[in-house]
Amino acid sequence: MAIFSETELVKSIRSGNILPCYMFWGRDSATVGMITSKLVKKLMPDEARDLNYHFFNPESFSLTELGDICESLPIFCDRVVVAVNDLNAELLRQDELKRLMDIISGIDQKTTTVIFYSTGVDLAEGKKSLSPKNKRLAEHISKCGGAVTEFGYKKPNELVKYINQRLGKAGCFMKPENAEYLASILGCSLLMINNECDKLSAYRGSGEIGRQDIELLVFAQADADAYKLSKAIVSGRRAESYDILDILYSRQAEPMSLASVIASAFMDLYRAKTAILSGKSAQEVTDDFLYKNRAFAVTNAFRDCRGMSLEKLRSCIGILSDCDRKMKSSRLDPRVLLEEAIARMLEEI
Repeated sequence: MAIFSETELVKSIRSGNILPCYMFWGRDSATVGMITSKLVKKLMPDEARDLNYHFFNPESFSLTELGDICESLPIFCDRVVVAVNDLNAELLRQDELKRLMDIISGIDQKTTTVIFYSTGVDLAEGKKSLSPKNKRLAEHISKCGGAVTEFGYKKPNELVKYINQRLGKAGCFMKPENAEYLASILGCSLLMINNECDKLSAYRGSGEIGRQDIELLVFAQADADAYKLSKAIVSGRRAESYDILDILYSRQAEPMSLASVIASAFMDLYRAKTAILSGKSAQEVTDDFLYKNRAFAVTNAFRDCRGMSLEKLRSCIGILSDCDRKMKSSRLDPRVLLEEAIARMLEEI
């Protein structure tokens, strides 16, 4: 199976080599969502979206409707774009998977692009590679001239060049040790790194961005405050929850990246809780879920989850998943959507 690296994928898109089908997956769900959003924006003008852009989530996905869309022609636009979020091929019957692959085989590259992207479901089912049916789907997409890209978390030292490339667009730069520090405190999330690089560049204007600038401006306590927020929500402490949210916004956190951090905190807590109930250790969770660069998150989750209800954690994750889909598929204010999600979570408690 031909796999596109992140660099190859971006280079291909920038060169205008648009493929008939894409499959984006991996642990860095924030980057998956960001890449999908940018690709859709590149392919689909805002004024043409109503007639030519189609979005499916797991609840609305229909093979019949997808097939009909892929056979249609764009209206007052160059192409039809379809985004399918969190489709898990393991949940499809064999005949449904075959039908899906037939649809992909028939996509006209000149008029249609279908993007399968995963932000809320693990297509590897806890392992290092795709599950059997998802692998079959990925292989078929690749065979039909599409691109399959896995987005995993990079190590801080691997992001030094990327950070300086991002800063360089505004005439700024950062010493390698400071760039590595920036990546580490942001959990190596490209979405958050992009946001903070843009903020630092706007503040500095040009020239070197130093450690003191990072300490002053960067949204460095995202993980810690997200855990505090998740604990406050699960405990039903409404006033405290909104106080923490205000603190996060005061640091100029973008709603979409903030939602990703909060969801990540809840997933950490949920995994820790299920591990404790199953008699598993923190080291086993670190190994099984590839937390090698974020072992501290597992330690914190084991400490904080003991008084939490598994059902409450599961419910909150479902609400955040719904919020994520709305942020990526609608024109509603992401901040309003996030605040509504927090209100729903508090009501569930």
